[in-house]
Amino acid sequence: MRRLINLGIRRGLASVGCATLVLACLAPSDAVAAEPAPAPDASATVPQDLAHTGRWFTGADGRVVVMHGTNMVNKLAPYTPDALGFGEDDLTFLADNGFNGIRLGFTWAAVEPTPGHYDDVYIDKIVDLADAAVRHGLVPVVNFHQDGYGEKFGGNGAPDWATINYGIPGLAFLPAPANVLPGAAIANENFWRNVKASDGIGLQDHYAAAWKHVAQRFAGDEHTVFELYNEPSPGIVDVALCALPLGCPTFDTQKLAPFHRKVLAAVRQVDADRLVFVEPTAFFGMGARTWHPSMNDPQVGFAFHNYCALGLVPLPLPAELCAPLTELNLSNAQAQFKKTGEPLLMNEFGAFNSDAVVAHLLDRSDEQMLSWMHWAYFAQDFGEEATYGLINDPAGAPEGDNIKDGLLRVLTRPSPRTVSGTPLGWRWDGKSSTFDARYSTLRADGTGRFPAGSTSDFFVHPRFFPGGYTVQVAGGTVTSAPNAAHLTIASSPGATEVVVTVRAAP
Repeated sequence: MRRLINLGIRRGLASVGCATLVLACLAPSDAVAAEPAPAPDASATVPQDLAHTGRWFTGADGRVVVMHGTNMVNKLAPYTPDALGFGEDDLTFLADNGFNGIRLGFTWAAVEPTPGHYDDVYIDKIVDLADAAVRHGLVPVVNFHQDGYGEKFGGNGAPDWATINYGIPGLAFLPAPANVLPGAAIANENFWRNVKASDGIGLQDHYAAAWKHVAQRFAGDEHTVFELYNEPSPGIVDVALCALPLGCPTFDTQKLAPFHRKVLAAVRQVDADRLVFVEPTAFFGMGARTWHPSMNDPQVGFAFHNYCALGLVPLPLPAELCAPLTELNLSNAQAQFKKTGEPLLMNEFGAFNSDAVVAHLLDRSDEQMLSWMHWAYFAQDFGEEATYGLINDPAGAPEGDNIKDGLLRVLTRPSPRTVSGTPLGWRWDGKSSTFDARYSTLRADGTGRFPAGSTSDFFVHPRFFPGGYTVQVAGGTVTSAPNAAHLTIASSPGATEVVVTVRAAP
């Protein structure tokens, strides 16, 4: 695929001729080369009514949006990121480093602490955080998050009243996440069977009603995206089969898909056309295929996780060992898109994986022109802080030793953000400090071309070009300031394709 992209870029340059070739030799700037200027309030740049057009995410203006983001979920009481110290300085840091999306988690236990009663104070804190993210130019993706079903098993998610496990605990002496079995598998089984809670209402029915209530709190919001359930975990009847590479067609089609339809229908009662993501089982991210059918909704996407299972061993594994596993996950995701037409968002990857593994995965993701969200800005697992987050402590300033510089460099690689047309390929070559991108001016929905002068935005952080950069453009012109972190390109009159090459200044 990389070879095809390179050929396409070279052919694009050859086809437009020298008359439309613009070479912008941008002078180095000692004052600003290391870091960009602080990002302004960017609410106007966050796409409104994000939707999907074929494989692409598009805003109301029709421009393609490529999301590169991170996760920020507080799995522990009081379940809000601000309780950990996450705030405006973190959002500013993310925006300054080119992130344009953030995945935020609701916890069902906090949303519905007792059957049928909702904590709107808690809900509104997450809603307010989503609003703050938008002000900083980040697309919020909000999900109901769970790991290990609920806190009875050292995980998070379901409230105790919705945890029906007949008193059978998890095995606390085992390492996470195996310590949740068999209790969590029994609780999951009862959830998938929609067993009734103490008030006589099914657990799934409660969950769907809770999502409907949360969706109502986002009424009038034009920027936030929903995701229905994090890492659905099969119950005790299906868990062994679902863990196999072949996956579990019966569970996916007879339990998981009907559940997603139930919850989606509840959301659609109050929100007819917001972009909503569904996820496959938790085992998908470890190499198991999915049999999940199409949701038959024009604004549903497929969110998936991609982890190297070998990375669960806390060793700095080389990328070569993990590549077959992470690439299998990408292949399974592409097969799902081919089957359903539901666009892909890789909304978790990176936990326990080395920077080299993450970099290799992002090379492959760029080849497939994917949107993604790294797990995580700050990490927690089964009641404890984890060590693999981008930041060590959200209560401290996001600077210096509080940031993992190597991981930050991997995640902030040059890439597109919004494209006035249809992307045809992009690639970052860290060895030569060269970024290539190519796109058609044809709208993603095929209804014509963007007019001349329409701009596309590429993020090229100065950390990759400490001496400044040069830009070569065919079919367009540079409209941003020299060495700007946000490189903007306006298409030329009559251009059908635009080819962009960014290199370190000599």
